[in-house]
Amino acid sequence: MADKLLFVSESESFLLKSMMSKFEENGKETLFSELNIDKLKSIGNEVCKNVFLYIGKMAEADENALIFFNDFCMENHLEVNVFGYEKDIMTLKETIFKEGFAKEFYRPLNVQDIVEEILNYDGEAALLKQDHVLVVDDSGVMLTTIREWLRGKYKVSLANSALNAIALLNSNRQKPDLILLDYEMPDCTGAEFLEKLRADGFDIPVIFLTGHNDQETIKKIIGLKPAGYLLKALPKEKIVGMVDSFFKVKR
Repeated sequence: MADKLLFVSESESFLLKSMMSKFEENGKETLFSELNIDKLKSIGNEVCKNVFLYIGKMAEADENALIFFNDFCMENHLEVNVFGYEKDIMTLKETIFKEGFAKEFYRPLNVQDIVEEILNYDGEAALLKQDHVLVVDDSGVMLTTIREWLRGKYKVSLANSALNAIALLNSNRQKPDLILLDYEMPDCTGAEFLEKLRADGFDIPVIFLTGHNDQETIKKIIGLKPAGYLLKALPKEKIVGMVDSFFKVKR
């Protein structure tokens, strides 16, 4: 079954119908769901490649449905493209979708331009994102930042907890080539997560992310024998450079 493009909104507006029609003209299969918990549950095991959230009237949006939708996308490791007024999108990022969005499109919207951008991006992704990096961190800001830094070169998946990361690894959809792992996560620390990975037979290289550079912390990290470690305070070029170096050596 071909991967579908999932569109979610308060209602199937003329704009959404037009956009879905344009994608279908380009050979894409589309699926629509109202922003409603029961409707979203009915999607079940539908194979979705890209997800599009259209916020028409923020005041009328069901907050519980938005929370459910965010959890649904996180659990199924789906990136969300969002359409709406800029202020509404900023509100969503500050309150519910703290991991951010794959792409943001602000009203007024041009359907043809959006469709072309998504199709071009999808084509570039197939060529460029051959290596897959999973970023595991309880900080939404950190997840969003690293995704933006890496997404031009790599396929990037996000998990905001060890539980979500394990769910991804146990799925048949995606197996990362590298894990960037927060060392100081609550509930299940990076060290505990790495131990579980190895116990479960996942031979996936791990580079730890840490906010501490004291000698004791670094000594503990090195003792776990990861593929490396990075300080979170490092600039973009240092973090991206280490990931680039890892894959260069691997090849």
